[in-house]
Amino acid sequence: MSDERLSNLEVKEPVSTYGDAVRIEKIRFNNYKFFHGEFELPVNGENLLVYGENGSGKSTIYKALELLTKSGFTDFDENLNIFTDDGDVEVEIGFTNGQELIITSDLEEIPDNFAFLKDLSVFSPLLDYKKLLKIHYSSNNGREKINLYSMLNQLLRDYPVGEGEDEKRLIEIKDFNRYFGVLKKIIKEELLGDINRYLKQYFDADITIESFEFRQEIVESETGNVDQIINLSIDYKEKLIEKYHSFLNEARLSALAISIYFVAIKKMLDTLKQDSLKILVLDDLLISLDMSNRLKLLEIFKNEFTDFQIFFFTHDKELFEIYKDKMNWKKYELYLDDSEKIPKAILKQGKSEIERAKEYYTKKEYDACALLLRKGFEKILKAYLTPKEQRDKNCIELDLSGLVGRSISKSSGENKNILEKLNLDRKHILNPLSHNDIRPVYSQELKSAMKDLEKLKNLLT
Repeated sequence: MSDERLSNLEVKEPVSTYGDAVRIEKIRFNNYKFFHGEFELPVNGENLLVYGENGSGKSTIYKALELLTKSGFTDFDENLNIFTDDGDVEVEIGFTNGQELIITSDLEEIPDNFAFLKDLSVFSPLLDYKKLLKIHYSSNNGREKINLYSMLNQLLRDYPVGEGEDEKRLIEIKDFNRYFGVLKKIIKEELLGDINRYLKQYFDADITIESFEFRQEIVESETGNVDQIINLSIDYKEKLIEKYHSFLNEARLSALAISIYFVAIKKMLDTLKQDSLKILVLDDLLISLDMSNRLKLLEIFKNEFTDFQIFFFTHDKELFEIYKDKMNWKKYELYLDDSEKIPKAILKQGKSEIERAKEYYTKKEYDACALLLRKGFEKILKAYLTPKEQRDKNCIELDLSGLVGRSISKSSGENKNILEKLNLDRKHILNPLSHNDIRPVYSQELKSAMKDLEKLKNLLT
């Protein structure tokens, strides 16, 4: 902030060190898909959390990151923004090592001096809800077992096998029987144990994978055409479930799919060199998970993907608000501005209410400052109280006064002292400034309330 009086109130992010690993610094678009003209997204080497309402360009950013996994860029002109009559399409991605990759229709492949990107054309660490569906979606209405061969074959095609010179990756094995045998060995010996660990450790799941069953089946006796089949058997409360997709609920199915994909992606990406770009890009992944399981996904990030740069996109505003304070992110909100003929994105930095209140304080806009502090106070209390504690005996939601009273009765020690002080601030500062009130404003009291709110947030968390 420019106001020196508030230097002690600045929100300081924990400093992270990433060693020699390369990270993405910025993404710039020029007439690419949704973005007409130039649009830049600063990332600064941090994890990125993006909320985007429908049609605001969120998927375009996801697609731009997907370009890093491509071996070539033929037909790149097809990405030209539909409102662009005269101009070129371009995506520029800058990295923390100072290099900038400029992708245009003239670029045939990733240049040799971008060696840290080469492996991403082999591994594709991007995951969305459509990919998760492949684990459990069946168009046969539950009448048959799901065949996972096609999905696993595509997911693990570039798995390192470390055999002969011509067999460095699974896909390079030319003898099919040997290929099928190595695929079976990878899944059973290298993936299965960790998949079940994820289910138990991160989702408290009451299911485990009993086995991946491999077989080949003749589908045309005259031609001898053979189908490769991989079925999944699930153990649910010591009962073997073969048609799991028609039995398990959406939350369990999503936990199963996330565990399978995350374990496979991490196993492959862990083989990359230290200085390679390690990214994990996730788009609207958690549609079917309840909030407790959505939070458990953050544990996977923190425990399993500490050396990765994570890009998380969502259209769920509630999820965005909860996630943004749970990890160190660069946080953005994308909104659609369709007031003119050509739609464009409105980019807002996802700051907390307290951070925004400080900005208004420095501008001496005390009413806006108080309104945001009041909103932030309510948000902190709702995160502290259970849903049941946020309602009265008639099951009616408590107002701010009721939330404060319930929180004070639940607290003790320093927590209780700060809550009682903030309750006085609510009555004498926050409430009057949030309404039409002619009482004088004392800036130091607002400043003190900001500091107390930050302290309370840390204590209650």
